[in-house]
Amino acid sequence: MDYLQLAEDVVKRVAAQGAEAEAYIVVGRESQVQVDQGKVEKLSHAGSKGLGVRVIVNGRMGYAYTSDFSAASIEETWRAALALARAADPDKHRVLPDPQPIPDEDLEVFDPALEQVPMEEKIAFALAVEEATLGADPRVALTNRCTYADSVASVYLVNSRGFAGHYRHSFAVSYVIAIGRDGEEQTMAFGLDASPFLADLDPQAIGQEAGEKAARLLGGRPVPTQEGTVVFSPIATAELVGALAQALTAEAMQRGRSFLLGKMGQDVASDVVSLLDNGRLRRGLASAPFDGEGVPTRATRLVDEGVLQAVLYDTYTAHREGRASTGNAARSSHRTPPTLAPTNFYLQPGSLSPEEIIAGVEQGLYVLSTMNTGGINPVSGDYSVAARGLWIEKGRLTYPVNEVTVAAPLERLLKQVRAVGNDLRFVPFGGIFGGPTIRVDGMTIGGR
Repeated sequence: MDYLQLAEDVVKRVAAQGAEAEAYIVVGRESQVQVDQGKVEKLSHAGSKGLGVRVIVNGRMGYAYTSDFSAASIEETWRAALALARAADPDKHRVLPDPQPIPDEDLEVFDPALEQVPMEEKIAFALAVEEATLGADPRVALTNRCTYADSVASVYLVNSRGFAGHYRHSFAVSYVIAIGRDGEEQTMAFGLDASPFLADLDPQAIGQEAGEKAARLLGGRPVPTQEGTVVFSPIATAELVGALAQALTAEAMQRGRSFLLGKMGQDVASDVVSLLDNGRLRRGLASAPFDGEGVPTRATRLVDEGVLQAVLYDTYTAHREGRASTGNAARSSHRTPPTLAPTNFYLQPGSLSPEEIIAGVEQGLYVLSTMNTGGINPVSGDYSVAARGLWIEKGRLTYPVNEVTVAAPLERLLKQVRAVGNDLRFVPFGGIFGGPTIRVDGMTIGGR
């Protein structure tokens, strides 16, 4: 089936009714393997396809979708979207974007080899992760959710303003939770990696990361409550960056729901902090030639050497301010219209190695992972999370630490970043967020 032609036909039929239209089609397949104690616990492999139709009539929007590609179902879908649009309340900012040239470059987001990998190899990959996890340390007794998963999809988008585009993307991910035990004590730590390309994933490294962390955290204890230096590992930084991303969208600003409201052009962080969103990052997990509305993706520098320079826009929020979209309309599936969201959002790495950063700390906490227990608020700027890690003494990692919190207002935290590492890492935590090792002074470390 020619899916691009199908999308064009849907748009033409709606346009013939005097409305603007957009047709979004995604066709793909997903597979998942989960193993436990050397045996396959869960196995799935399924294909899917879907059509979403967005219709706009004088600022009124309707949306309908289907996974049935029969002629009758497709007509029923676009007619339903048209009827919903005609019944909706008007909003003059509900418009479709005009077509723009899409840069002709290979973003390396599709791995053709993934379509050929037999299920036996995927099972073997997951088993290798589990074996590496259990072999990392004798105190690692069990694993949980040892998983390999991948997906391949083709995306087609057409609108009545003249845009028509298509691209393919792939995604491979593996993760495991290692459980460390010493007597009655138990710790958990995870290993994770993801890429558009399967060859980028190393099962040995994923398993070792989880197993070594779980073992190293055994014997953890709290420290006295104090104000001090916190060094965030790349994963902990990525979790922090995910919270910051929520405050750096035009929607958050327009609704007055960002702690950075009214600070455009001002210093909001130390000069070693730059935050970027890059939808064209090569091999980026959220990279694509165009966004969910057909706008070319781009790199947007939001915070540049500490100064707030920009926020993220889709077509709707950009139209409200008379600005251009930054290419940040996202699609979670064909079932929903596009929404404003970051792409590959990250804190720009520096030149220091993580070892150099740790060596420069007289005393402090090295955070391996954090848990948001409701203490992160991108509206008020509150930041307080449970943390696990290792205590730093005279530039060396010493004993494990648990049952502590780290806290500081986000604006103060950003201004107290003193060093940024060169070890940028991306993790898919409800989005694609990345960060390197960073040192933050003057945080509250809450312990006993």
